Amino acid sequence: MRKSIISTLAICATMMLAASCGGNSGKGGNGKDSLTFDSLKVDSTLSLTEDTAGPRCHVSLCLTYAKGKNADMINDSVIRSGILSPDYFSITGQKLSPKEAADSFVTRYLAEYKKEYGEIYRADKAHGASYNCEYIVKTHVIDDNEKYYTYIADVYMYGGGAHGNSIVVARNIDAATGKIVSLRDLFVPGYEQGLNDLIVKALCEKYEVNDLKGLNDKTIFLGIDVYAPDNFIIGKKGITFIYSPDEIACHAEGEIRVTISNDDMEGLLK
Repeated sequence: MRKSIISTLAICATMMLAASCGGNSGKGGNGKDSLTFDSLKVDSTLSLTEDTAGPRCHVSLCLTYAKGKNADMINDSVIRSGILSPDYFSITGQKLSPKEAADSFVTRYLAEYKKEYGEIYRADKAHGASYNCEYIVKTHVIDDNEKYYTYIADVYMYGGGAHGNSIVVARNIDAATGKIVSLRDLFVPGYEQGLNDLIVKALCEKYEVNDLKGLNDKTIFLGIDVYAPDNFIIGKKGITFIYSPDEIACHAEGEIRVTISNDDMEGLLK
């Protein structure tokens, strides 16, 4: 969206359990049978004017949530982990259920849209179409590792212009504690340089170049330091790092994923 605007004033809001959101409603295996997942959906549209042909904002959230052991902690951690943007919940300690969080987000998002875009539109009604906005989030859970669940959010944002932006946000949940794990939880101190070298090596193989300079020639890590993102998926045999479009390369490259095997990371992992 043109800014990190958006809040609520939910018009036409619908709330329902919906496995079609992508939630894994089955039990987790590998000792995680006490935890299950379900989904809920909120869909709302707000028009800036009484004329339905005028600019409007559409928000649709399909959120997967946990039920069972550590469910409250998991749901609270996920909702504060940046899967929704703007990340309203990271700045408050208020405990909210998944339904309350979804309703609160949509209401606040639409309210901010009405306030900020309404002012702009009143001064520039000739370009009403450019003030249409859309924010769609669909989530699901991957259960590929015996110790972790991976929560995946597919996010689409449109705030006018030629095209919208799509990103994938991944958060890994420790099944034993219910906490979201970071790279520091997985790797030994001082892991950064070794992991960066493995990422460069994997990217060189992917793009058929010899070194970092070759990647720079393809706009990858051009003018920025190599780093491992906090956006990653813990799999059975390795970790897949996800770089969103425009994060480390030009827009044309789109999303970039790099998978490093556990064998290659031996000595770096705890």
